[in-house]
Parts: sequence; structure tokens; C-alpha cells
Amino acid sequence: MITGEFAPGDVVYIPEGPFHGLCGVVREVDAQRAQLRLRIALGYKCDGLQDLTVDFDEVEWA
Repeated sequence: MITGEFAPGDVVYIPEGPFHGLCGVVREVDAQRAQLRLRIALGYKCDGLQDLTVDFDEVEWA
């Protein structure tokens, strides 16, 4: 994906890996490292919110 495509507030989907099937909200974009800082919800309650860093190529648009 093109680095300029992501912005804080975007919703992305994690298709593979230990967090596959989850969606996250982009909190920060690090274009130099090609990484996103996501906020994801684990479980059904908001108290399960976690931050996660992923590479651009590890996510898809939700």
C-alpha cells in the first residue's frame, strides 16, 4: 500500500497473524518506518482496548 493512504482515524483490518480477524483504528502513522499504531478492542468491552504497532503491509482497509 502507498504510505500516504493512511491517516489517524482510518479503520483497518488485520487479515493474518495472531490478531487476524480484528479491526483497528489508526492512531499514528510512521511513514519512515512504514508502520501504523493501531487501537484494537479485545473482546466485547471497551476496557479491552490495546495499542498495537503493525507494518503497512500487514493490514487492509476495513
